[in-house]
Amino acid sequence: MKAKANHRQPNLFLEIIKGLGANKLTSALLVLIFASSLSVVQSTYLARQELIKQDQLLQERDELDLEWRYLLVEEEFYSQHVRIEEIATMQLEMKRPTSQDEQVIILP
Repeated sequence: MKAKANHRQPNLFLEIIKGLGANKLTSALLVLIFASSLSVVQSTYLARQELIKQDQLLQERDELDLEWRYLLVEEEFYSQHVRIEEIATMQLEMKRPTSQDEQVIILP
């Protein structure tokens, strides 16, 4: 009795395969749908990777810009005339020449 019950109920998987085999256009469209859905997933993944990379580069640019500003401030600090003169007189023991220390050289 069980053997007859199994024959009465069709195997769903086999029926789907038979239906797809009978209609080639449906099968082709199904393959195209799967291919296009996979391409959408792939392109979304690549776009997200590029956005992550862009965010990292923007953050790096901001850090470099901040470092550049600090370097400009430091350069301005070290190039101040008063500071240079102070270092010359204190550390290097330099002084301005007097008129007696000056010598004039006349070129022919």
